[in-house]
Amino acid sequence: MHARPPKSDNTVTVADESTLPLFSGQCTPGDLKGATAPSRSDGGVGPLLKSTSIHSTDDGETIAFTRLNVREYEGKRSEISWGRARERKVDTSSNRGKSLHVERNRENVLKRAKTAIRRKIMHNKLDYMISGTTRECIEDREKFGDMVSEWERQVKQKIPGWETVIVLEKQKRGAYHFHAAVKGWQRLTLIRALWWKIIGGQDNGTLHIQSPPCKWEGNSQWDIVKLSRYMSKYLEKAVGENHEFDKKTYWHTRGIDYPPVTSILCETGGEEYWARYLVYQANHRKPHSWTDYNGAIGWAANF
Repeated sequence: MHARPPKSDNTVTVADESTLPLFSGQCTPGDLKGATAPSRSDGGVGPLLKSTSIHSTDDGETIAFTRLNVREYEGKRSEISWGRARERKVDTSSNRGKSLHVERNRENVLKRAKTAIRRKIMHNKLDYMISGTTRECIEDREKFGDMVSEWERQVKQKIPGWETVIVLEKQKRGAYHFHAAVKGWQRLTLIRALWWKIIGGQDNGTLHIQSPPCKWEGNSQWDIVKLSRYMSKYLEKAVGENHEFDKKTYWHTRGIDYPPVTSILCETGGEEYWARYLVYQANHRKPHSWTDYNGAIGWAANF
């Protein structure tokens, strides 16, 4: 299986009214320079927030700041993540692939991959799912992955602007099949014929557009958030306990990119407070958040 690199990497910019639309109409750059957060219900005030720098420096050597990383999507959807520097226990196993914490590392790989899939699908507005199967029971992940990669290459030749994120899933019988998130309705006759060419004819498998589950009846088209979560679920089933070190968990065509990142600094200790407030201001939808290590790392979103 041969992975293709993304077209470009993350773009990080300084937060201000022009680069951070969720502030528009709520705060101005002048309000943020050393200003305190909105009043709380208990009458107190929140931690400091500033937008003048993306560098995590101290203000007068008395106040530490943490960088909040803002990502925005279609439909006024926003998410903010952060991570403070913290002490880590050194793993005495220095040989690559032979960590003392195999299970923990596998879980971390899966979490990172699921997050990457969600962000790429949402940012690139992928809203349809294609599924491909074979009649032959192919239990060799690398063999099946090479077949899917070749199909992807041939489709890209026929449709130059074609973009997709692909995840493999292992069925109960042990055979692999694949799911591909794509943008808009596809030339199904063409891409199906290319799949048949690779697997040896239409009697040896099929490829079809997969609609949302029946529990979402009434919606013939995927919502990008639901599709991204569905693809992440497939990833978890495909990787799970069978993930091998240095093996690609998913792949995508060149052109699929991460969303740009806008950074803003808030006083250390107030990350969740400001993150929830800012994503709420994006569309006034109730935010939800997650934190760990006493708030040292976390995430907040309005979708």
